[in-house]
Amino acid sequence: MAKQKRLSNQKHVKVRRMLTWNGKCILCIGLSMIGTLFFFIIPYIRVLYYSLIDNQFRRNFVGLANFIETLRNKYFLLALKNSLLLIVICVPVLILLALVISLALAYGIRLLKKTRVAFILPMILPTASVVLVWRSIFQGNESVLPIYTLFIWKNIGICIVLLSAAFSSIDREVYEAASLDGTSSLQLHRYITVPLIAPTILFTVLLSIVNSFKVFKESYLYFGGKYPPESSYTLQYYMNNNFLKLDYQALATGAILTSILVFLIVLAGLALQRRFYK
Repeated sequence: MAKQKRLSNQKHVKVRRMLTWNGKCILCIGLSMIGTLFFFIIPYIRVLYYSLIDNQFRRNFVGLANFIETLRNKYFLLALKNSLLLIVICVPVLILLALVISLALAYGIRLLKKTRVAFILPMILPTASVVLVWRSIFQGNESVLPIYTLFIWKNIGICIVLLSAAFSSIDREVYEAASLDGTSSLQLHRYITVPLIAPTILFTVLLSIVNSFKVFKESYLYFGGKYPPESSYTLQYYMNNNFLKLDYQALATGAILTSILVFLIVLAGLALQRRFYK
């Protein structure tokens, strides 16, 4: 009887511990969901509401009229073109540089291994101080080059971290077996390395694309105003300027269209990953 009682008590203690652990998990997830609801979902619904009315005073429902007007706006189209150009030009350069440096780090090139901490610096240095350095380097340069190079420099660190982790996860025995079969170094990377780390490359590309839509603070500080040269006028400038004009309908519509664009890009990337890298 005493043994059965002891076993029963142990079971009750385990159940209590399990409930405590489950309760902690539910509490953490619940708080996170509440934060997401109040700081992301509800504001997004409010922005969507503003994009469907004529103004914030009369609040007459106008359907897609604001969206049609925004898609005809020459400044929105200019901003959209410049934002897409930033993705098309900078993201491939960023990923290629990160791949080369990550590969060099994986192969243990001494000079890079000694300076690898420097690749983390762009993520922790204040943007304002970095922009001051950039303005002294590119003094008087009104082209997109300073912003493009700043975007690459600021984002290369996280890309190198992700890709280096992917390289280090590859089993070296795979390379040894391929080398015994007479595979060249180029073929090793083409047929083994790239396919194995392809999901990480795709994730890094998507992350870089999403980060490209955040290049506003750097550009704003560099050009020192709300009206940069036309080649550097991005979607963030369009929305910021409409906010300053209190044109909430144009701001809300631009924000919704930008979020749809980002969503479609991420969706296309995930579909590509599911199709080719199952």
